[in-house]
Amino acid sequence: MRELDSYKPEERLIVYGSLAPGGSNAFMFKGLEGTWHRCLIYGNMGRWRGFKSFKWDPQGTEHESWLLASAALPRMFPELDDFEGEEYQRIVIPARVGDNWILAHIYEGKCFE
Repeated sequence: MRELDSYKPEERLIVYGSLAPGGSNAFMFKGLEGTWHRCLIYGNMGRWRGFKSFKWDPQGTEHESWLLASAALPRMFPELDDFEGEEYQRIVIPARVGDNWILAHIYEGKCFE
């Protein structure tokens, strides 16, 4: 198994809502080879149409999230982009995993209720 730091940013995805392990849409990652890690992200968390919505802000509040590391993620991004829709934009942000900082993709919400 690869160490987390051997993955490129495009092979890492932070999830914080329905895509997280145990979430209602976690099935999207069923059968995907990869490793899950707890991580911390900084920003503002709200809701949009009943789902969590996150807006990155380096001065924002700390939020626990999940990080998926998988070499298969780049092939999945078009499907995930469609799934998330126009209300969410995939961006790269820093996240803390243990004592280490890494860069990873996340779906940032454009709107809050």
